[in-house]
Amino acid sequence: RRSSVDVWGDPMTHRKIQLVAMDLDGTLLDRQYRIPPANLAAVRDLVDAGIEVVPATGRRFGAGASYGAALGLRGAMIFQNGALAKGLTDRLPLFWQAMAPALVRRIVAEGRRFGVLPILIGDPRGPGTLFLEDAPGQYRRLGRYLETSWSDIRMLRNLGAVRREDILQVSFCGGVAAMRELAATLRQALGDDAAITGTEYPERDLSLLDLMHHTVGKGPALLRLARLLGVAPGATAAIGDNFNDRDMLAAAGLALVMGNASFELQAEFPRVLPDCDAGGVAWGIWTHILPRPD
Repeated sequence: RRSSVDVWGDPMTHRKIQLVAMDLDGTLLDRQYRIPPANLAAVRDLVDAGIEVVPATGRRFGAGASYGAALGLRGAMIFQNGALAKGLTDRLPLFWQAMAPALVRRIVAEGRRFGVLPILIGDPRGPGTLFLEDAPGQYRRLGRYLETSWSDIRMLRNLGAVRREDILQVSFCGGVAAMRELAATLRQALGDDAAITGTEYPERDLSLLDLMHHTVGKGPALLRLARLLGVAPGATAAIGDNFNDRDMLAAAGLALVMGNASFELQAEFPRVLPDCDAGGVAWGIWTHILPRPD
């Protein structure tokens, strides 16, 4: 039976939380992609209290599910910015939303005109296959990630010829300024035909630009999972640090933002936690959701 816990840490948010969704990179994980011990302990406190914990990431299943397992979670996890939700034990999709093949081809064409090729990510029933075009030099900034994902990569002669109906996400990578310019170009070209979200790391001049079906986002995925679990929107909390978390933070009853988030996000969601390297998630849980005296 799911329990409810009063939020005493913030007098502005005296509500009962039954589900907590949290981002991975820059939120639950530190900058070395590790789960700080305090965060692990706090998540286990949530589980012990009967509160549903749902990691929500832009990563595909094959690159993110291991963190859910490390937390000891047995429920659902949100992947690819909300395009996919899967069970962590049976590995079966709870729901997923693919992009129309014609839309994928339009995005590839726009990227090519801009001078950058994307990665297509599909295969919702498996680990998440990465489709790349055999174009030397195009994916240099993703070298480490691609090395660790090699078994799930399929090289194609022409991404623009893809006709698959299970592509969930089209992802570009580059410098922050270049990806902001590309995002503006794509929004003008595509209008409301696609959801466009960015994840920025200014200190590394690195930005990931993701496009999904126009209905997709971490926020809609959170609300859909909450409905499946019988949890009211006001009984949800969300913790995040980047622009791809914005709609999830807006959808949740309680929004908590990391101290390493941009000033823009901190201004929009003013309940700010410590930095991800300082166990900010644990502090947020023990202050706002499961208050403890220490």
